[in-house]
Parts: sequence; structure tokens; C-alpha cells
Amino acid sequence: MTDENPQTKKLFSEFNPATATEWQERAKKDLRDTPLEQLTWHTYEGISIKPYYTKEDIAQLQTTNQEPGTYPYLRGTNTNIWLNLQEIKVEGNAQPAIDKAADALSRGADGIHFIIPQPELFDIVYLLSKIDLNECFIGFTFPNKLDHFPSRLHGKLPANQVASASLKGFIKYDPMTAKGELTREENKALAEIMDLAKESPDFYGITISGTNFSSIGASITQEIAYTLNAATDYINRLTNAGQPIEAVLQDIQFHLSAGTNYFFEIAKLRALRLLWSAIVEAYGVDKSIAGKLRIHTSTSSWYQTTLDSYTNMLRVTTEAMSAVIAGTDSLTVSPFDSTYRKSDEFSERIARNVSIILKEEAYLDKAIDPAAGSYYLETLTNELATKAWDLFKEVEAKGGFEAAYESGFILSSITEVSRRKFRDIATGRMILVGTNKYPSPNETIDFDPEALIQSSHFDTTRAAYPTEVMRMATELHLRKRKRRPLAIIAMIGEKADRHVNAAFAQEFFSCAGFEIDVQQFSNIEQASDQIDSTSAEVLIVAASEKAYVQEFGPRLRNNHAKPTIILADNPENMKEEMLANGYEDFIFEDCDMKTILDLVHKKLHGNNHQ
Repeated sequence: MTDENPQTKKLFSEFNPATATEWQERAKKDLRDTPLEQLTWHTYEGISIKPYYTKEDIAQLQTTNQEPGTYPYLRGTNTNIWLNLQEIKVEGNAQPAIDKAADALSRGADGIHFIIPQPELFDIVYLLSKIDLNECFIGFTFPNKLDHFPSRLHGKLPANQVASASLKGFIKYDPMTAKGELTREENKALAEIMDLAKESPDFYGITISGTNFSSIGASITQEIAYTLNAATDYINRLTNAGQPIEAVLQDIQFHLSAGTNYFFEIAKLRALRLLWSAIVEAYGVDKSIAGKLRIHTSTSSWYQTTLDSYTNMLRVTTEAMSAVIAGTDSLTVSPFDSTYRKSDEFSERIARNVSIILKEEAYLDKAIDPAAGSYYLETLTNELATKAWDLFKEVEAKGGFEAAYESGFILSSITEVSRRKFRDIATGRMILVGTNKYPSPNETIDFDPEALIQSSHFDTTRAAYPTEVMRMATELHLRKRKRRPLAIIAMIGEKADRHVNAAFAQEFFSCAGFEIDVQQFSNIEQASDQIDSTSAEVLIVAASEKAYVQEFGPRLRNNHAKPTIILADNPENMKEEMLANGYEDFIFEDCDMKTILDLVHKKLHGNNHQ
């Protein structure tokens, strides 16, 4: 019998602790001396992610031992309660939208987020008659204009037995991040919101939208930094207009998106709270004000796909989990079909239930900052905060957000990152399941592709858009010609190296919706004789000998089907010669697929209108 206290007994004491060096040596052995540097992942944020992390990586971090609810609030508050907000787009007088909101509140939504493009038409009295604003959390977003909506709302409250002090929710009117500037009238409107919000401590009047950056492909550090830059410009504008600094800081909410990079998205909100605390402290106010920051998160629009749209259900689940684990205050999950049609009762219910399941079945509301203590996540939080803070200071040195936006710095830096992302999607380095990898072979498109592409509501900034346009062109070909466009992959000769590029071409055109026919030929004569009589929209040539390549293009110039002839190889210094021999482009791993997409889409589009 032992006298040792079981509460103080060290678990697994029979195992000796391992140092980082010992882990490294074991990893090298298991990897058969493959250099660990080859496993390092270089991100769009300029961060190098190692294959493993140890306690030595966080030994110097001062934030790892801090309690939730204490400055600098990296770990959030003492609870992890988030609100499940359903987003509803408003048309006309909003009565149908209000009815939908009342129904959603009875089916699990904790609150509503109205998107109101025409606030002058919104029926405030009807809203107050259907939803109890003494109890319910309501957010209002105005993408175009405010039109004195807040004052009209407050003016109707007393007659409908709603106390201003009971109002809970937020207003999102953010011309700064939307267009990079704030006019005198807009500044006056925001000051008006603040005056009204003083009567409602749980109603946030200033919402800064980082989603305006993430929705066009910004990196996470850019989303954090530019959101904070915009916040400081708002603070300076409003305090210069006479608003007390404490009131402004306590009235700010951030609206961010959660993307598919799971661990990065968890670290993002933690890093944002850390940096916001530094900004609050710099204004010389009570540091506890930093703890009043509210964060609303919505699942990312940039990663939403139109093709194989049911995969969006999986995307938004991981996105929602990352936001919840990071300690978001409210969450909106987008319906899986929102990119190509008005969401229906089914897709809205599924979206709403994601948050409900995370709370009621996964019990994520019972854990405060589950990321705490993770060697990887603590290190990542610190690195994101450091990179974002450097970028924040760079923008401030340029005169702040408005000046940096006007000079083109903000948008050009985001464009640089988004182009890298689009290139990685085109080459297959970045995977969008169901779009550029593992497409659904039996998918049927139940909407008009041509009408969707031409619609002003179709989001052309999304990651999947270039691939989707190609796929929709093939769908139009199918509908008008009663068959899918055909891509023949001609394998000539026996050299094994060509199979890599041919396999890449096969996967690419399969994702584009083509019918694929892989044909094996022993020589150029056999290939040209058989293919000459075949109707195909695209012909990909993978040949083992240079002579085959040089001779094959000219043999097919007079083919009656006039296919797009593409070489599955990188001819490097021979591109001009290959183009002269009849090839129109080149496909290989890590190539830029945009030119091929444009070329094939143009030909298909032209043929469909003949």
C-alpha cells in the first residue's frame, strides 16, 4: 500500500521525457534520413510550419499561462457561449423576411442577421409586432446606405413596449472596408448610431468587416491587420467628432470569416484579441475595455463552391468548429447552395443545425479555449500576431487605412496573395474537393449555367470560380449538342515520364466535365491515322520521343473537328517551336492553368453559339 496522493501522482512516470533533439533524431530515422526541411510548409502568411512542435517552441511565450477573461484576452472570456445567427436577405418591405426570421427563431436560431439593401422600405412596426426585441438578438447590415434606420428603429421602440436598454444586437454599416473611405455624411451617420447605442449597452453600433478582405482571397495576416487598421481609422474619426474614446472602444464589433484552414482559423481569433488589447492599451484607457470586444464570425464565401455543392456542408462544419473553438461570440453558417440560388428551407435548416449540433451534441460550449497549451496552436497564434502586427504598423506608417487603400497598397497586396491561391488551385496544389479534385461523375446541374454566369449576383471572386466557368461551358455543350465535350489523351510510345503529365491532364479535364478517352499508340503513324477520324474538342498529346511531338501537330492541322491541341509536357526553350508545329498550349504539373481554361472555354463558348 502506498501513501502517495493520487491527485499529485504524475501520469506515465515510467516514461522518460523526450527532448526536441531526440524527437528530431527519431523523425529522421522513421523518414529514412529525409531532411525534415522538406516537410516544412510555407504559407501565404509568410510563416514556415514545421512538421512537429515541442514544449521548447512555447517556452518563451508569455501568453500561455494566462487565464481566460484576463488581459490580454487571447483566451477569450470565462465562458464559450456563442449565438447561432441565421442570415436573412431582405427584399421590399421585409415582411416575408421577418416571417422567416420568426420561424427560424422557433427552430433553433438564437438570433437573426438581416441584410437590408433598401432600409427605407423596411417595415419596422411589423418587425416589432413579430419579434420581441426585449429578448431577441438582432443584427442589421446595410450594404448600400443607412437612411437613418437606427433613429427610426429607436423611435418605434417605446410604443411597442421595447426598452432601449434591452436592445441586443448590432448594426453593420462599414463603408471604410467596403470602399476605402469615409465621407463626412457617413461619419455623421456613424456618430448618430453611437449616440443611440449609448442607451443600449448590449447593442454594438460599429462593426468592422474583415470579410471584405477574406472574401477576395486575402491571407489571414492581411485580414487581421487591415481589420485593425480600419478600426483605428474609425476610432480616430469618431473621437475627432467628439465621441469619448471609451465609448467608441466599447461599441466596436469585428465581423470575420472562418475559412477551411482549420488550425489557422482557430489561431486567427486568438491573435486578433491579443492585438486588439495592445491597441486599446495604446489609447491609454482601462485595459479591461479590450475584454468587451465582440467578434461575429460567418463561414467563408471564398471557399464556397457551386459544383458538388453538398461538399459545402462539410466545409462549413469545419469552419464553424474553428470559430467556436477560437471563442467567437456569434456564428452564421451559410447554406450549402447559396452560391447559385436562393436558399430553401432544407439548406437553411442544415446550416442552422451545424451550430446546434456543435453545441448540443459535441458540447463545444463546455470547453473554454481548447487550443490552450497546444505547442502548435500557441506558436501559430504568436506567429500570426507577429506577422499581422508588422503589417498593421506598415499600413499605419503609410498614413493609416484610408491612405493605404487610396494609394492602392491594400488591394494590390491582397491581389498578389489571391493570384498565388488561384495559381495553386489551377495546378492542384490547393484542393477544392468536388471542383478541382475528386469531382462527382454523376452530378447533374439543376440550374441554368448561362444565366448564372451572367447574373450580377454570381460571386466571381471565389476560389472555385475559374474552374466552375469551364465546367459550366461543358454543361452548355452537353445541353445544346446532347453530349459532353470529348478530350482524347493520346499516349504515344513507351516512356514512363509522360504518364505524370498525362494523368494530370486527365484529372483536370475530368474536373472540367469532359468525357475522357485515353488511347495508347505505339507510334505517330498509328496515332494520327486513328485520331484523324475522331471528333474531339481537345486533344492532349503525351509522347515519349521528341520526333513524335514535332510531327504530330502538323498531321492534325486539317482535322475536321479542329480540336484544341495541347502538349502534355513542359517544352521549356522549345515553346515557340511547338506552337509553330500546331500545339496551342502545354499542360504539366505546376503549370499555369488559366491560359488553358481561357483557351478551351473560348472555343467551347464559340461553338455553342454557332
